[in-house]
Amino acid sequence: MRVTGILKKTAIFATVGVALSIIPAAGASASNSTASSAAGGALFAYCNVDDQDRWADLAAYYTPKNGEDKIDEIVYVLGATGNNQLGNKSNVRLRIRKDLRYSADKTLWTWESGDNIKPGRHAKYPNTRVKYSDKWHVDIYVSFDKKGIDPTCNAHTRSV
Repeated sequence: MRVTGILKKTAIFATVGVALSIIPAAGASASNSTASSAAGGALFAYCNVDDQDRWADLAAYYTPKNGEDKIDEIVYVLGATGNNQLGNKSNVRLRIRKDLRYSADKTLWTWESGDNIKPGRHAKYPNTRVKYSDKWHVDIYVSFDKKGIDPTCNAHTRSV
């Protein structure tokens, strides 16, 4: 056999050996830190008033990473159905709260609007972190703008 033939075969076996060493053995998995940081979660809440004519939807998006949940974005939508148009001066309060077993929940982050929220989709970016060992939820309070007494509703997501 020529030297070039031996070198070609050696190169092929070396390449296959390196490729096989990269492939994980059966039952092996990716590291937990990579897998958990890639997956995110979402929590949802909904409230309404006036026989469901005025409503608010809430979605809180978070990413588990390094032993904490990072709350990335809170999206809320204010709306009305039928002839019940919302004015442009609704009020909204958002809070991230830590669940405490034997006392009032602790507020970790809060945002309160002025008297200026219009109907539609809105987003806030709290960039708040909560330890895995702590249970938490997001709540919303809305005072809808209309002539006369402003109706209100509130809701909170399930706890993580």
